[in-house]
Amino acid sequence: MYESNNYSSNQYTWNVAIYVRLSREDEKEAKYKSQSESIENQIKFLKKVVSEKNWNLIDIYSDDGYTGTNFNRPAFQRLIKDIENKIINLVITKDLSRLGRDYIETGRFIEKYFPEKRVRYIAVNDNIDTFDINNFSSDITPFKAVFNDMYAKDISNKVRTAITTKANAGECIKPFLPYGLKKDIHNKNNILIDEDVADNVRKIFDLYMLGNSKTQIATKFNEWGIKTPLQHKQETTNYYNPKAKQKMYKWNSTMINKILRDRSYVGDLVQLKNKKINYKIPKTEKVSLENQIIIENNYPGIISRNVYNTVQEMLDKQANEWNYSNKKRHILTGLVYCNCGGKITYNKNHGKYFRCICSNYKKYGKDICKGVHIREDELIEIVRKSLKNNIQQYLNIRDLKFNRCSKQRK
Repeated sequence: MYESNNYSSNQYTWNVAIYVRLSREDEKEAKYKSQSESIENQIKFLKKVVSEKNWNLIDIYSDDGYTGTNFNRPAFQRLIKDIENKIINLVITKDLSRLGRDYIETGRFIEKYFPEKRVRYIAVNDNIDTFDINNFSSDITPFKAVFNDMYAKDISNKVRTAITTKANAGECIKPFLPYGLKKDIHNKNNILIDEDVADNVRKIFDLYMLGNSKTQIATKFNEWGIKTPLQHKQETTNYYNPKAKQKMYKWNSTMINKILRDRSYVGDLVQLKNKKINYKIPKTEKVSLENQIIIENNYPGIISRNVYNTVQEMLDKQANEWNYSNKKRHILTGLVYCNCGGKITYNKNHGKYFRCICSNYKKYGKDICKGVHIREDELIEIVRKSLKNNIQQYLNIRDLKFNRCSKQRK
């Protein structure tokens, strides 16, 4: 059943990779099926098949908790690497959906990648064997891949509907809450004030109302040795960010601004601020304010609504028009960097001219960068002279030809 006529000889060695996968959605669905889709059961089932065929089992590749619509899974990528290194020449899964649920990518692997690498693929329960040219089930593989894709889309829609319903009912669907708030350990939908750090939130609002800038507040918090929201989050929850850099453990103006702008601190539950582009792409996009789900006075607030509204008026009044409106239109945006690696940003200096400053220095101070301050017109002059010197060095103006287009008279 599993071996084609051309590869049935005992002289041919099949080096097998068992691949198993289970997403959270598949795990929930398996509860209603007679046959479990658990990782352990998949491995047990496939090892028996490999043993009965006397094939050479090289390794077991397991992705537990990964969706089938995305092939960027750690174990699957390790499998691909072993294929490239010619360690394995046969991949076996329990069924086609374990390989993946994106019909385009699944088809690419079955129809192109595996054949190019001379790798045999078998999906046991779907009776698919890419090296068996007489197998009718292999001919309808594309249709099965489409059905698996449709299943993933249907599950995604059901999950999205369930999440939206809970959010509209005032239930908390956030995995983590803003700094100063925490979930009730007895009821995950109940939001409580985190008294260990709530005073820090109040202090930020108070300092800003007293006239301190966001950078000044961040500097004070660093001097006082107060842990950042990221540090507190990693110490009090199961959240962990291995890519966190040293500068993320220092307060900066961006962190302060985020806290000052967050209406969660008045007791409003704000949810679904972002959404996935579609069920296949993990990338998200922001949701407009009118489409967000906001339940006012859902839980006790850390600060009063009057204080919050006053701070919002101050923030709006002091917002720099250049930074928030015209920044993208600057000719040098994204092209100039400081020696420390930070981007050069452009701020208005008392409304007279634009000042160029390192973003790392602006956010984190002298601990990260010694600081670069230069007037915009001076920077543009430096760039102009540099371009002129490069043109003179590498180009001969006389050799350049300019075409002039003129309309022919009728």
